[in-house]
Amino acid sequence: MKIMGEASGTGAIVNIAWGLTLGAVLNYFWMTSETLIILTVMLILDWIFGVVNAYLQENLQSKLMVNGLIKKLTRRCIPFIVIAVLRWAGFDNIELISTAILSILIVAEWYSIIWHIYSINYKQDLPEIDALKLLIQWIAKLFQWKINDTLKEDKKEE
Repeated sequence: MKIMGEASGTGAIVNIAWGLTLGAVLNYFWMTSETLIILTVMLILDWIFGVVNAYLQENLQSKLMVNGLIKKLTRRCIPFIVIAVLRWAGFDNIELISTAILSILIVAEWYSIIWHIYSINYKQDLPEIDALKLLIQWIAKLFQWKINDTLKEDKKEE
């Protein structure tokens, strides 16, 4: 038989542990809970508006919906993966890079939501902007810069 206080105490401990863990993760990646919430809300809204848009255009397919959801989930992983690798690789000013990545993702989702709303209302599409592609290219250039910089330092030491 469970005592009411035990269940509440355990729940409180779990909530505290979860809060501390989330706080530590966000701190490690130079993110705020507000930024993460905004990105998550934007991703969800974009997916919902995408489904509504597809429904109204009579192009609603479960495979497309699942693909859209997978894209949203993978985009949510990008900041964590990139920042972890950048920290490991010894980059400086990673806080600025983290903010830039999150800002680009949020603006990209915002544009996609506006794109869907426009399409729903006017039955026309706005020009497509692939911000994710631009972001990944920018990240690749950062790594190329760091690798070239490291190689130059190694040559100077020789």
